Amino acid sequence: MNSSPTTTTIMPSICRATNECLGTCEAYSQFKVMNKQESLPEYRCSDYLAYAEAMEGMSSLESSTNIEPIDVECRVRMVEWCFQVVDFAKLGRETVNLAMSLLDRYLSVSCADAHEVILSRQKYQLASMTTLFLAIKMIEKTFVNASVFAELSRGSFTAADILSMETSILEALKWRVNGPTTHSFLRYLINISSKGSASSLATKYSLGDLCVFQLDLSVGDYFFCAKKPSLIAIAALMNAVQTSHEISIKEADEFTEVMQHICEVDICALEIQSIMSRLRLLLKNNGIEIQLQNKQKFPFERRMSPVCITGIPNVISDASMSEHSDLQR
Repeated sequence: MNSSPTTTTIMPSICRATNECLGTCEAYSQFKVMNKQESLPEYRCSDYLAYAEAMEGMSSLESSTNIEPIDVECRVRMVEWCFQVVDFAKLGRETVNLAMSLLDRYLSVSCADAHEVILSRQKYQLASMTTLFLAIKMIEKTFVNASVFAELSRGSFTAADILSMETSILEALKWRVNGPTTHSFLRYLINISSKGSASSLATKYSLGDLCVFQLDLSVGDYFFCAKKPSLIAIAALMNAVQTSHEISIKEADEFTEVMQHICEVDICALEIQSIMSRLRLLLKNNGIEIQLQNKQKFPFERRMSPVCITGIPNVISDASMSEHSDLQR
């Protein structure tokens, strides 16, 4: 899937929690458990948009077939809408990360209900709202019910629609909804790495904000859908360390060695390097230019990005959906 990796988001404050109460050994053990969990087939995502493209091609040959498959732009629009909802409600942006993880995993399941969602933009809109509804109930302290989300849809869906979709998603995922996310991996990585000497740079120079910002940007980019959350978190952290003006090249190299030992991965591997490059491109498209070689300081303040998502016109501008949403046209 090729698409312009841009999105609209705002700079985060810092990780929602740093797990400071955990010891290094406990944090490392939890990190390894999450590593094993993300490798299980139940927690991996497939290129479900390839199925949408294939079915769209078939429908073009059969004029009687009336389907409207989703595409990358549909996903970008819903990610944007989800961020607007959580920002308006003053909820954590990590909630959107979890919501889209649930949605991507659901659509990767080979079942009739998931296939119907892939082939219907209206149902996709409902599924996206429902996974956000689920994520809020899972990790936020704010109470929310289905009727609230029905109101947000402005007549497009009822509370019964949302609850029915919730059941479909939970059954398809076999209630495995607590999969590891990029944000959870990042928290453990920072917790573990902050205990060393050179590795303490991860928190000493407040790199968490840049890391979280990259993770927020990655949520809206389909490129990361099938990538392991741990690799995205590692790439974001390495980008932050290697571009900090406070860290020397020697210190960055030492940190890289520490990270390779902790994560048991090769930072120079093609997959991680491609993820790092993609994250840097997302930053660039959102007004932040970073230099790996010169280690120059770049502007990093809380602000709205001047870049609109993928240049799509008529992006949803408030925390509600009109009855005639662009996704349904």
